[in-house]
Amino acid sequence: MKKIFINTTTSILSIILILSVASCSKDQSESGVTGVSSEKIRITGADANTTTKTTLNGLVTSWIQTTDKVGIYSTQARTETAAGGSSIVNAEFTAASSAFRSGFTGTMYWGAANTSHTFYAYYPYATGSPAATAVPVSLPAAQTQSSANSTAHIGALDFMVATPVTVASPNNTNAVANDVNLNYNHLFTVLEFQIKGTGQLKAVKLSANNTLAFSGGTIDITQATPATGVAYTISGQTGTTSQAVVTLTTPATLTSTNTDTKVYMVVNPGIQTGNCLIGISTDGTTWKYITKNALAGGFLRGNKYVVSVDASIATEPVDDADGNTYSTVMIGSQVWMGSNLKTTKYNDGSAISLVSNTTLWSERTDGAYCYYNNSGTNGTIYGALYNWFAVNTGKLCPTGWHVPSGTDWSTLATTLGGGSFAGGKLKETGTTHWTNNNGASDLVGFTALPGGRRNSSGTFEYIGTKSMWWTSTINGTFADYKSIDNTSVVLSGSYDNHKNGRSVRCVKD
Repeated sequence: MKKIFINTTTSILSIILILSVASCSKDQSESGVTGVSSEKIRITGADANTTTKTTLNGLVTSWIQTTDKVGIYSTQARTETAAGGSSIVNAEFTAASSAFRSGFTGTMYWGAANTSHTFYAYYPYATGSPAATAVPVSLPAAQTQSSANSTAHIGALDFMVATPVTVASPNNTNAVANDVNLNYNHLFTVLEFQIKGTGQLKAVKLSANNTLAFSGGTIDITQATPATGVAYTISGQTGTTSQAVVTLTTPATLTSTNTDTKVYMVVNPGIQTGNCLIGISTDGTTWKYITKNALAGGFLRGNKYVVSVDASIATEPVDDADGNTYSTVMIGSQVWMGSNLKTTKYNDGSAISLVSNTTLWSERTDGAYCYYNNSGTNGTIYGALYNWFAVNTGKLCPTGWHVPSGTDWSTLATTLGGGSFAGGKLKETGTTHWTNNNGASDLVGFTALPGGRRNSSGTFEYIGTKSMWWTSTINGTFADYKSIDNTSVVLSGSYDNHKNGRSVRCVKD
């Protein structure tokens, strides 16, 4: 399989380009590949851009002699001489040498003389005779790395499509013609997890809100090559999953330095929403998680992204009484839920009253919940809105967790920047959530989901513009709450009527 080499001595950037165009460029020798007659079409390959290669943080590819095989298509080229035989459908060509620059051996002849021949190609070769518009492609969710820092497994997971190229056949098909120059483009994205901590590391998992891997699909290799970073169109994907796992054959011993332990994952490019979860496992079975905000713009095709991970802050997820699972994030000495509560039951299993009628909401003096505009979809995104009577039962959060007090919120604000969120500022990223704007990756798991509120008369307000959470602190005949809005984007506090409906974010005891 084609090897991908990463120079481990180079400096690490937050985002590093990885072979946006890689492999297979023309070799200008006139003698042709040994053993190939002059009337056959010569296929040669090399890194597409040696200048770019030197800026790729030490990452380059190399073909492996007799092992690496590509599939080639051409309607005009033929399987036999003198324009005989059939057109070329998935012709198998093999790397002739192990190097960054290599010829490829195989059988393919020019068709009519002095005629345009268009060629399509892909890697790795798949047996059979699939149409050029339906070449099989897959990306397994379960990936295996031999040991920490090894990149040997990446080549086997890679899939490349050549930019279609048109070449004029010679006036005499027995003449020596220019080589066919094929420039290949990567379909997928590489993630480099740089992990520090203590103890053993057996596996790393990534969960995101888009397809990271798939067991089957097809790609039209005749499609125009997308712009840099833009994904190819893959049709009929089956076995799609939003999780990918890399298991280390030999477990790694973590150290206090990120660059000592690197794990490489190949994922499908795409745009993520909400949070990504990074799982850390010592045995490949049990997991702890770190919440990270999704990368703005998503994972781009052909790019490598460096993800710094501190395993010491990984926490276990938590389930509510309904069985909903919440990611958790350690911020300072506190462990918070990664999203707003949406349970319909107290932690003793008893039901919380769902109240959608406006008049009935305004009359409630016991625990109740609702969804903004009574929409279950909004509840999935923003969580539920609870009146303070539900909070005051002490049973709203899962066992071992509680509705944070005003003091809990003050501790969080202090941790995030001298009395406020990251110095008082959060960056709005659309109507779904805000994210920490201070660049401290260990803190970005706390998303300020703007669930708005339901006022005491039953009217809904502020969805998508204000985050408003109950605290467990009483202020006379009122209850305290905390809020963030999209104008001042600072954490503030106030108090309000117990009949108001607000979001709840639980913190661990």
